[in-house]
Amino acid sequence: MPKLKEIGIGVENVNARDYVGQAQAAERLGFHSFWVPEDYVFPGAFSSGAAIATATSRIKIGTGVINPYTRHPVLIAMELAALDQLSGGRAILGLGASLRLWIEEQMGIEYGKSLSALRDAVTIIRRLLAGEEVDYQGRVFRASAGMRLNLEPERTAVPIYLATMAPKAVELTGEVADGWIPFGAEPAAVSRGMAQLGRGAARADRSLADFDYSAFLLTAVAEDDRAAREAVKPVLATSLAWMANQPQQPMFTDYGLTPEDADAMRQSYARGELRPDFVSDTMVDELVLAGSPQRCREQLAARVEAGLTSAVFFMAGGPEFIKNLEELHRNVIRDFI
Repeated sequence: MPKLKEIGIGVENVNARDYVGQAQAAERLGFHSFWVPEDYVFPGAFSSGAAIATATSRIKIGTGVINPYTRHPVLIAMELAALDQLSGGRAILGLGASLRLWIEEQMGIEYGKSLSALRDAVTIIRRLLAGEEVDYQGRVFRASAGMRLNLEPERTAVPIYLATMAPKAVELTGEVADGWIPFGAEPAAVSRGMAQLGRGAARADRSLADFDYSAFLLTAVAEDDRAAREAVKPVLATSLAWMANQPQQPMFTDYGLTPEDADAMRQSYARGELRPDFVSDTMVDELVLAGSPQRCREQLAARVEAGLTSAVFFMAGGPEFIKNLEELHRNVIRDFI
């Protein structure tokens, strides 16, 4: 059985207090990292991460993921440094470009030049954490006039993972980041992504020897294989609806979904309806980890054999979370560590 170097767990809660007990359970079971998303408008990742930091001692704490449009890179650096202090050097920054729906349509913030925005953010955050006085003029963001952190970072370099899927964005990840953490990633996508990461690394003349090839894997495991697979379709349908005004994204183009399909999903979502009928079994196979324990072990093994070095298993929250986490660890993950 192929092995993972590290395993992580992620969950989204409507009550930030729930994160503490969940992270403690994950630490007890031997998970290496706990990831808190920042979807709008749920509990914030940094405040939730701070609560986790003070209630745990070993598990790493990741943001899964922050974007630089609603949090300027200077603010991200400040919050990240504080989380790293509180956790004793256990923070990981998960960074992504977010969605046009949230940023531009719902919050009225200009959304564009996403590759430049991520490049600017990584540059500013790294320089501030290194203790530099920053004078940086990027294409999207700047930090100047003697900007520097007025605190002493726990570490001068905190790992930065980029959550990217489009080819040019994955290349940027290989060029500037410490790890890659896309949504999903079936074996062919892992192999394709590794090649794209390599092209980006070559541009920067850097080695990927210590690079972490990871992925967020929406996970649902049950003895009833079909029930588990059907359970994730509404979640995937929600993700598609959120991205419906970006039909050029791989989640659409890779699965034969047209701009007209995206528009239908968008209009349905505006009426408070989901369209799981657009979610094919192929999408379930390739984007998530769902089904019987045997199916999930086989799918995870194929991803690891393709090159995945770690994985973050995203599960539904609620009162059954810790029970489901224990069963996931016992029935699927234990064979990979």
